[in-house]
Amino acid sequence: MLYGDAATGKTFIAIDLMLSISTRHGKWFGNRIEDERHSVVYLCGEGADGNAQRIGAWIKAKNQDVEDAGSFYVIEDEFNLDNPSNADALIQSIKKKVQIPPSFIVIDTLNCFFSGNENDATSARVFNFSCKKLSKVFDAFVLIIHHTGKNREYKGEARGSSAFFGAMDTSILATAISDNTVSLQINKQKNGKIPEELLLSSEVVVLDTWEKDSDGEYPSSIVFERCEKSFYDGIEKDKELLIKILKKIGKPEFTEKDTKIILKELGFSSDAIYNIFSRGRSNFLSRLAKVGLVEESGKCTFTVSDSFIGEVMKDTAVVLTSHKGERCDDDTEKEGMND
Repeated sequence: MLYGDAATGKTFIAIDLMLSISTRHGKWFGNRIEDERHSVVYLCGEGADGNAQRIGAWIKAKNQDVEDAGSFYVIEDEFNLDNPSNADALIQSIKKKVQIPPSFIVIDTLNCFFSGNENDATSARVFNFSCKKLSKVFDAFVLIIHHTGKNREYKGEARGSSAFFGAMDTSILATAISDNTVSLQINKQKNGKIPEELLLSSEVVVLDTWEKDSDGEYPSSIVFERCEKSFYDGIEKDKELLIKILKKIGKPEFTEKDTKIILKELGFSSDAIYNIFSRGRSNFLSRLAKVGLVEESGKCTFTVSDSFIGEVMKDTAVVLTSHKGERCDDDTEKEGMND
């Protein structure tokens, strides 16, 4: 099971794995793929309209040697797998559609293929049985995409009955670290030791060989890349440094020159400032942009992301002036909430 809050990139991550298998890419975020059939089935319960763009963006970014997605089969029909008879119907549908029996089947999402109450343990066990039947018939790995619960007490746990989690061989929690960075952490591995956290960052891929849309824009989608943990070890310090700078500047837009002046005022030596802005990973603004906390809005000009502005306001006494000249302090926020 791959589960997490909404908008944590679960579908994109699952499609990345499916395409890595079907196109014989050989690796998934650095991990070797051992598969002889290279055939996958995607049970797509939501967001089907975006599949072509997701696949096109992945091929452009990661495997331009292939012209298509290979043995990648999409089934959009609804099969409520908490009904035992529907498992057999789905198996027959897969057999009719695929040429090569799948080695990997993705159910996206659990809720889309479940008609009953997710909290009901009996219904959950029937669903689990259907998944095991799929796995046994096709000798395939079955991945279920699911959501976390909304109740704060159970935040970070899969939604619904504990019978879902109990039946899983592997459970992976997807957590958004920033606007474009996701952590994948295995919290259950039935037959093996739990590996280290996997960090992924998303990048927008523009499909500039496709037809433009009605707005005159090329279609696009996001693709995830692996990030080494060491790259993010200094992010908290970078954030602290940026907060100090924002306290002085008082607005979310700033230039690299602004930050150098402020750092000098804060007592940083010329050598320290040079190291902070040296090329490569040590450039702290580039690091913050990489995780989506700031955006480069012009040449050497940066804008703080809305999510980080909220974090700054919450945790510090920083008062920022927005693009419209309105003060983004606590009083302004309260007035807006009372409207």
